[in-house]
Amino acid sequence: MEGGHIDSIHLMGVAFSVTMMVSVFFMVRARKLREKYSLVWFLIGMFTLVMSVFKGMMDWFSNLIGVYYAPSAFFAILIASAYLLILKTSVSISGLKMHNKALTQELGLTKLKLEELEKKLNKADL
Repeated sequence: MEGGHIDSIHLMGVAFSVTMMVSVFFMVRARKLREKYSLVWFLIGMFTLVMSVFKGMMDWFSNLIGVYYAPSAFFAILIASAYLLILKTSVSISGLKMHNKALTQELGLTKLKLEELEKKLNKADL
């Protein structure tokens, strides 16, 4: 905002960030998203909101990291955040896959033992 004037890109940034934060809130409330993941999304939403409302802060931040065009720095940060979220999701999926494999193997062994016990029980009844 410069002198009370807000342009459409800043308005879109505010609308996007508020929509994202409200959506995350309702997803957590409906238990579709866990709290530990929602924190990251809220931080991204807050970053987007602050950078959209205070244009001078976006210029300061881009100068701090050595980028000439402030929106490029902003989108680079958002893209880096998306990559980190994708990496975190990949790590979680890998861990769940290994856990699922171990549980499947344990279930198979338990089923085999149960079948063996049922056979012994059937032989004892005869």
